[in-house]
Amino acid sequence: MKKASLLIALLATMQVTFAQQRETALTTIGSMKVKINLNQATSTATITLIGPSTKWFSIGLNTSSMSVNKDVITFGTTLLDQYFTSSGHVAPTTDTTNNLTLVSNTVSGTTRTVVMTRPFSTGDAKDYTFTYAMTSLGIVWGVGPSTTVTAEHSTFGTKTLTFADVLANETFQLKDIAVTPNPSTGVFNISKNDMVDIKTIRVFDANAKLIREISTLDSQQSFG
Repeated sequence: MKKASLLIALLATMQVTFAQQRETALTTIGSMKVKINLNQATSTATITLIGPSTKWFSIGLNTSSMSVNKDVITFGTTLLDQYFTSSGHVAPTTDTTNNLTLVSNTVSGTTRTVVMTRPFSTGDAKDYTFTYAMTSLGIVWGVGPSTTVTAEHSTFGTKTLTFADVLANETFQLKDIAVTPNPSTGVFNISKNDMVDIKTIRVFDANAKLIREISTLDSQQSFG
């Protein structure tokens, strides 16, 4: 009975940190909405743009003005990887290399939702480099009068997006961690799902007395 109690206490007191992502809220900017998700495991940014289905809409990254060579993402009739070539009100230029991957393009009524992905770093000097540790990002935005992308726009402005951690706690289940053998004489192995990060294991006896605290730096420990 003591061995079984030991094992149950072990499972109940694992301190688990789940793989994190960082993202902004779905932020309303004029007649647009923007959301950016940063996935540390894949070094991928997922960008969601929502705007009028009858107009082009666009965001410029890491800027508060139409600055030369700043990265721009535009959707008119297709998804465009672009950049500013002038600080004046001119249409952005489409990059020679498209580093954006279209995930979905859906229209509901008069609203279009476009979801795309892009590596944090593309190696293209005209593409903004995302970092997982970033806490905010300044953008410029614009919405045109039609789906034809020109320098003419109906509304425009600036916005600062704020990133926060997203913890996938709801995905964790006990089946994601296995302890063998069961029951144990004090020597055991722990296997886990790749999405689970075990920081510390505290083991108690049947009387709730702490027997040992184990760091995950140790691959194997025994209990006498």
